[in-house]
Amino acid sequence: MMTVPENRDSKDTYVIAFVDFVPNHIKMGLTTAEDSLKLSFDRNLTGRVFRWGQLPSESIRIRKFEPLFRQARHLYIDGYYEAAVALCGMTVEALCISIAEDRVTDEALKGKLIDPSNTDIRGKINDLKNYFKVIKSASLLHQVLDIRKDYLHFHKTEVIPENVLECINKVHLIVLAEYGLVPDKGKFHFSTKEDVEERAKKMGIKL
Repeated sequence: MMTVPENRDSKDTYVIAFVDFVPNHIKMGLTTAEDSLKLSFDRNLTGRVFRWGQLPSESIRIRKFEPLFRQARHLYIDGYYEAAVALCGMTVEALCISIAEDRVTDEALKGKLIDPSNTDIRGKINDLKNYFKVIKSASLLHQVLDIRKDYLHFHKTEVIPENVLECINKVHLIVLAEYGLVPDKGKFHFSTKEDVEERAKKMGIKL
């Protein structure tokens, strides 16, 4: 770590700079990075296991939103809360695009909803209100965006892990509602409003 003047005309203002030597160590064939990662992993293992145990078990491995949501879960497990919330926000957009591609038959509306230049995600949610399988999905999508707005626009300066878990759980409920399968007497059925309400109750989330 070192401090340098912010500009040559000021002797009173300094910027703290950090130098990461590990990339050079890796290029040199040293084991510094591997040893450091092992120590870090062991030091934070208990917390990682605890956070993993808080997450829902099921995930849906389909469509373009799934990798984003899976990565958000891993970021939460590793304690990268702001990044987890950011990816939950991206998952919301990807979910809207997937639902539009799968269910909207009006080509003009579909084009508007999947247009990458259309950044009005809340508008997309409202346009999709008649295409959700479970009506509560729209409200949950907005709630995820509310949490994202709080942290990514610095309305809240301190990240509360419980809020991040709530964000992930709400995305899980949306995925369950719109694409989920639920065990049913040795078989599976597509999730219903009642399935989502039951899971939300177990999570302590009011719909």
